[in-house]
Amino acid sequence: MHGIAIRLVARITDTGLSRALFAQGYIPAPTDEQQHLFTLFSVGGIVVITLVAPAWLRSPARSARTSGAGDRHGTRIYTP
Repeated sequence: MHGIAIRLVARITDTGLSRALFAQGYIPAPTDEQQHLFTLFSVGGIVVITLVAPAWLRSPARSARTSGAGDRHGTRIYTP
């Protein structure tokens, strides 16, 4: 999220920073607005990922249950 937040702040504030500065991992001499935006995007992104990840992880399990609900033999290995 750190790198994404830096890129979003640079794009929104239209600072015209060169791509070489992104390799350093920070915005040189950020303004107060840039600092607030960076904090918002960093923390907000982590919160969004935390909320979306469990739903995304449950979706394959849910689809596997609904597709194999009527046919139990198709989901298991048959050994006589």
